[in-house]
Amino acid sequence: MSGAEQASAAGCGAPAGGVKVKDGVGDQAVVQGHVSSGGSPVATGYVRLLNSDGEFVAEVPLGEDGGFTFYAASGDWTLRVLAPGGIRADQAVSAQTGKITELELAV
Repeated sequence: MSGAEQASAAGCGAPAGGVKVKDGVGDQAVVQGHVSSGGSPVATGYVRLLNSDGEFVAEVPLGEDGGFTFYAASGDWTLRVLAPGGIRADQAVSAQTGKITELELAV
């Protein structure tokens, strides 16, 4: 893990960008993507996974490439991006078992 990954993950415990999918998703529902601003990756900040009631479920620090990955239950979720400079953006997403849902979030 690089110094930047260690620093961004220091307050969270999850690896920066989340755990990447290596072999098929099997019985998992995966939500992953990238966060960018002005065409450049947002490498400092977090993405939160909120349930249908808006309650916090999980959080991962953004990777150096602005990437994130969540393993979620099937259903409707909200992703919340929190980054320096007052960046805050929400995106609704549906996750399905056995599928990878890819998102590109421009903030």
